[in-house]
Amino acid sequence: MLKKLKICFTKEFNFYFQSKMAYLLFFIYTAMTTSIMFYTSDFYSNTTANFYQFFKLQPGVMAMIIPAITMRLWADEYRNNTLEILLTQPVSYLVIVLGKFFAAWSIVGIMFVFSMGVWGATSFVVEMDSSWILINYALAMLMSGVLCAVSMLVASLCYNTLGAFLVALIVCIILISVSFGGWISSFIPENVFLMRLFTAFDLGRLYEDMILGQPNIAALLYFVLLICFAIWLSIIAVEYKRS
Repeated sequence: MLKKLKICFTKEFNFYFQSKMAYLLFFIYTAMTTSIMFYTSDFYSNTTANFYQFFKLQPGVMAMIIPAITMRLWADEYRNNTLEILLTQPVSYLVIVLGKFFAAWSIVGIMFVFSMGVWGATSFVVEMDSSWILINYALAMLMSGVLCAVSMLVASLCYNTLGAFLVALIVCIILISVSFGGWISSFIPENVFLMRLFTAFDLGRLYEDMILGQPNIAALLYFVLLICFAIWLSIIAVEYKRS
């Protein structure tokens, strides 16, 4: 299984560089991150030891970048009529979906590696907590994994790249920005239990709490389960499309 997974991953990963799409995405990410961080925040006057300003803006940036990364994962298969050929290979649906997911997630990882240059430059001016910054990078990767899995699920349901991008963009923005607890309280203000229950599933709030130094096992498990659930739904969607 690992050998087949490596083949599927390599095929999808190489496509990003063969089509020059990866380079464009790296440029867009770098431009967005630096412009937002340096020109719309108090980064210069309030740089913290845990690089909070940088990690705080990552969900918003990734909500716009990741749909562009995942939009072609399945749409190209539909457009080129290669989906049936792919699915008839001696490879399980799980391997195919995981290969596409890890390829997209790896592109995000490379973006974060490039962003470490800002961390390195800032460390000459401000004393940084390197261990906590590395933890925050891991948390940002986990959050991005959720958005990758969800965007891939959307892409598996769409037949064209533009539709996959727009729908995934909307879904990602909702996931990171909507307070489900506040939404429930506005409709059922007297039900405190439901409000607290839905607040516990706010992706954006949980992520921000963790990068502020409040990580907990329940939140980490929630992120991992979201990734697994979205991947499972993607497998079901692909099976349904083939049938």
